[in-house]
Amino acid sequence: MEEGMNVFSIRDLENFSGIKAHTIRIWEKRYRILVPERTDSNIRTYSETELKKILNVAYLNRNGLKISKIAKLDEDELTQKVMAVSGSNDNPDNDFQPGKILMNAIRFNEDLFRDSLTPFIRRSGIEDAYCRYLHPLLQKSRILWQTGSLSRAQEQFIRNTIRQLIIIEESLLKTGSQKAKPVVAMINTSDSLSDNNFLFYKYVLRKRGFDVIYTGGILPASEVIEIFKIKSFEYLVVNSSGFDFAKKRISYFANIGKSLMIKKIILSDFPDEKEKKAPEKIITTSDPAGFISAVENLL
Repeated sequence: MEEGMNVFSIRDLENFSGIKAHTIRIWEKRYRILVPERTDSNIRTYSETELKKILNVAYLNRNGLKISKIAKLDEDELTQKVMAVSGSNDNPDNDFQPGKILMNAIRFNEDLFRDSLTPFIRRSGIEDAYCRYLHPLLQKSRILWQTGSLSRAQEQFIRNTIRQLIIIEESLLKTGSQKAKPVVAMINTSDSLSDNNFLFYKYVLRKRGFDVIYTGGILPASEVIEIFKIKSFEYLVVNSSGFDFAKKRISYFANIGKSLMIKKIILSDFPDEKEKKAPEKIITTSDPAGFISAVENLL
């Protein structure tokens, strides 16, 4: 997501929410979920308030609420419902108090915010801490931004501080032997809100001895081939959280895998759509714990 942007296209809403543009249009017409402005050329544009609303609607819909019921909620009810659903998913660990921890971030106190997270990393390691505490905290802060409880600056501050903690942990990794390592390329086709997960996945791979090609930033899917031309790789990780991963997109990567003879492709942060069966050599994971499990099975 480009910071400072206050006008969004329907394609932006699709990428950020995972809801197809076609579906958003239907919801607009049938339920008046959103009321976009239109340019002189009749193109829909949306405000940040409407972006937050579609993110909230998408969140509730993914958690089992029917769109017909969501559409009947007013703004306050929608916010309360999102907070209630997100609260039911909170970590039950009594030592971890996200509200208290987030207060330091809300005040932009980086030292106190870091110090409140560091004990969890030291106690169980970055991998366990990220899965159990840091990732849920990122999800919580995004929900709070969506519901207007955090500003964009506060939510970004939280993401950036956690990002720095991951970078610090990666810097502590010791380089192994000089033996040839299996090479894995990583490509983020989604938005910057997924950067922390992807950076964490890089750590997971490097810790297990993979030679990782990680460019950072967002790239089109076609860049996979350009990377391979310069340095071949055996495995590919694709961030699929906010990308249009309809069957044709999955097939696209499956075909790339065949043509480049890639052993396995992991589609990380994949929407939980159990009815879809991934093609051979493609693994889908929906969260950091699932990604770690998938990588372990590659070894």
